[in-house]
Amino acid sequence: MDLLALMRKEAITVRRNWGLILVLLVLLPGGLVAGTAIFEQTIPRDVPVGVVAEEGTTEDDIAIAEAGMIAFATPVEYESAAEAREGLQREEVYLAVHVPGDVMNESGEANVTIVSDRAFVPFEEPVNETVGVAESEIDALVQADITVDHEQVGAERSLSEFLVPTGLFAFVTLYALVFLPYQVRSERLVLDRLQTESRLDTVVASKLLFYGAALVIPAAVVAAMGGWFGYEVTVLSPLSVAVFGLTFVYLAAIGLAVLFALGLRQTALFVNIGLALAVFGLSSLVYPTGFFSSTQGTISRALPTYYSVVTTRSAMLRDAPASLYADYLWWLVATTLASLVALKLALVVYERRR
Repeated sequence: MDLLALMRKEAITVRRNWGLILVLLVLLPGGLVAGTAIFEQTIPRDVPVGVVAEEGTTEDDIAIAEAGMIAFATPVEYESAAEAREGLQREEVYLAVHVPGDVMNESGEANVTIVSDRAFVPFEEPVNETVGVAESEIDALVQADITVDHEQVGAERSLSEFLVPTGLFAFVTLYALVFLPYQVRSERLVLDRLQTESRLDTVVASKLLFYGAALVIPAAVVAAMGGWFGYEVTVLSPLSVAVFGLTFVYLAAIGLAVLFALGLRQTALFVNIGLALAVFGLSSLVYPTGFFSSTQGTISRALPTYYSVVTTRSAMLRDAPASLYADYLWWLVATTLASLVALKLALVVYERRR
């Protein structure tokens, strides 16, 4: 065959696999560019910061303090210091600012306390910079002489320890969204035979259960390696196991739903890779919500994977009760049920097409 004939042959192949080409050459590059839209700056300017009024603090004092922080943070008011500390553990906010009642005293001195959580290691340097910025910004707005104290709570963590739950979450995401659908697709030629012996949804359920149970192995490996390196990370706590289990089920169900909705075509795998990349880019795996832009923070809080990340990180790094994350867990349970319903519908569509 001459070159022109070979080129014509490739054009026919592309036409037959237009869905795969569309995803690979159009959607994925477009998604990569669209994903950069959330990175509007390189320093934190929209990070949520808790504001707590101390005894004698007026609304004017709070308003002045919030005005001093608006350049680098989004203030969130709390009724008490205890609620603000819980907000730190839940990663609702990443700093807690205690505003005293004498900031408007022209001849006096006022001490503002800024509290941060040591468990959030990547925010350590920005916090140190923020303390200095907060002191100068608030001091310029009030009559009193402002000093700022920085209080750190929680056990001190290294960056390596912080990245353990992040890395494990990333593994579960790829395992559920990419590997499991790939494994199911590789058996597409025997699915018809399996359907004569059992229902398709039973076959899929068996794969979810088997590969979900197999996650115990990598979790045990991570726990063993962490212990060997001396990391104080609780990989196999009941809360972290529950969160990883729910995360695997809803991500795997979504990945398999895409696979069967697209008729087990190769295109589905590329779609799932795109979903995995979206999870990594939009779930605030390393930096806090709002670190880059308010848009990024809004998107993160709308995704169940964000709550999986936060709860997993807290279970493995923070000494906090599971009840503190009850609403996060219910959100993950609801997501899991919804994804299983989506998978069931995709299976129905697939069977009707056969």
